Amino acid sequence: MEPTHQTTQQLMVSLIEAWKESGQSQISFCKEKNIAYHRFHYYLKKYNERTQPSDGSLFSQVNVPPSNFGGGSIEVVYPDGRKVIFHQPIEVSFLRNLLA
Repeated sequence: MEPTHQTTQQLMVSLIEAWKESGQSQISFCKEKNIAYHRFHYYLKKYNERTQPSDGSLFSQVNVPPSNFGGGSIEVVYPDGRKVIFHQPIEVSFLRNLLA
């Protein structure tokens, strides 16, 4: 029996949400769930199209407090799943410039 468009969409949404909650990289999630990496990216693109603001903007507002980041690490996750991780303290001004 062929899956319907609606069941495919439900599968897509549940997989992307499961990946977001898992904290795993996209590649390890795909390997664990036995999903082709290119199919995952197709689902992610469709998911983002459904959940992004309809104003056409691909940017999200980021509010950074006006103090220096004190320690540990900081992670910036883009809507498409890409991550930038800093493993040392960074200046807030540097982060602002990076995201501008």
